[in-house]
Amino acid sequence: MSFCLALLFCAELFPKAFIYQELPGKRIDELCNTWYNKEKSILPVQKKHRSFGAGRRNERGAMTLQQWVRRCLWLGTVLIILLTFPGIPAAKASSASLPLYQDYIYYSVTPRNEVTINSARASITEAVIPETIDGYPVTEIESYAFKDCVRLKRVSIPDTVKKIGEFAFKDCVNLTDLEIPDTVEKIGWGAAQGTPWLEQQTTDFVIAGKGILLSYLGQDADVQVPDGVTAIGGYAFSACDSVERVELPETLTAIDAFAFDQCRNLRRLEIPDSVTYIGEYAFHWCISLEAVSLPDSVTEVGNHAFAYCKVLQSVQLSSGLKQLTNMVFSGCTALSAVEIPESVEIINNYAFQNCASLREVIIPETVAEVGSGTFEGCTALQKVTFCNPYCRIYDADQTIAASANICGNLQSTAQMYAKKYSRSFISLDQIRGDFDGDGRLTIDDAYEVLKQYATLSAGGVLYLTESQLYACDYNGNGSIEIADAFGILQAYAREFAGKG
Repeated sequence: MSFCLALLFCAELFPKAFIYQELPGKRIDELCNTWYNKEKSILPVQKKHRSFGAGRRNERGAMTLQQWVRRCLWLGTVLIILLTFPGIPAAKASSASLPLYQDYIYYSVTPRNEVTINSARASITEAVIPETIDGYPVTEIESYAFKDCVRLKRVSIPDTVKKIGEFAFKDCVNLTDLEIPDTVEKIGWGAAQGTPWLEQQTTDFVIAGKGILLSYLGQDADVQVPDGVTAIGGYAFSACDSVERVELPETLTAIDAFAFDQCRNLRRLEIPDSVTYIGEYAFHWCISLEAVSLPDSVTEVGNHAFAYCKVLQSVQLSSGLKQLTNMVFSGCTALSAVEIPESVEIINNYAFQNCASLREVIIPETVAEVGSGTFEGCTALQKVTFCNPYCRIYDADQTIAASANICGNLQSTAQMYAKKYSRSFISLDQIRGDFDGDGRLTIDDAYEVLKQYATLSAGGVLYLTESQLYACDYNGNGSIEIADAFGILQAYAREFAGKG
């Protein structure tokens, strides 16, 4: 705000002050006209231009020199005040319009008549948050509310609070006393990061609120999370290089964002069927994790949740998932196969990007959209099957790796994508043995198969499309044989005899 007013002040003062020094006896309009004509500017002169803080004009609509000087003095006074008394820090400026509690804590009242603690003055040293303000219960401490309050030493939270947002007390470097009641149901990731209160805990498991594990401070390779823990909080095991195996309790319902981020030696973890939510980046860069099985109770998995788990080979997805989020398995270079459940409706951007070992994927009929770069960099991908003929495929060459054959229905979006980007297309409508694609098995088809077999037997090279190769392999054993042609003739004979 101060900077913008400074620019406005300078823009108003210096050019026109120079003009007045040249021609002090003229009105604003005349002076501006003189200046523009002198410089031969092509810009139009706006005679009725009104600036911020403009004073009254004379009877002819122009501003006199005296009025212009008053305006400059007014702007200068405002600018000096703003620069001398900047008020609260810039990071807290958005809270200036909110009411204050005890001159230190900013709060707001929600439409449900509940109070949210939004932020605090940087000079605060102690925050005893009351149960009610203005007669309304205090139920939430907003994200970043006390972040970087470096003088803050003590915080007392009442039983009415149900939620504490992420990074609420982050980097309060003198906070040694933090009272979190058992009534708190959700604590955002990193809420107490960078505080001596967290760093000075003496137990391996720092648990607060309704069974929320804020941090693991132990050094064991095998970790058994205590019964009663309902959520693995954000960053709870982040970068714990000693941890190799984790046993989770049946009371667990959520694994929050960044919970196991960069646990580089974590190899095995079984997720109980009580879990419904896995947050973003939850297992990001767990480069030793080999297998993941998501129980059907899991309905949401966040962005990047398993990204760059470089030795992850086996994934079993929950039948409760509605979508595969952005980059959820990106960079899982050892992942060779994945079965997408029929509950999935959207595959978001880069979900399997750079899964360099992935060979085949069947996208079920329930999937309505495949996002940008979904199979980009999947260099071993041989086949992608679209069971939904109307599935929206992001219109870009890198959405599906160039190595992949695309399977789908005739006149489907998969066929249109394959045609536009010169990919091999195999029709799901095609009948094995139907070489000419007319929908029937005939003597002509048997003849073409015999011709291709003869070419191979003579050491020749076949120049066939994937669809033609599929048709030639009538018995589906992966090779072109006389038995394929014979099978086509038998099928033709049965059909012909039936009609006779």
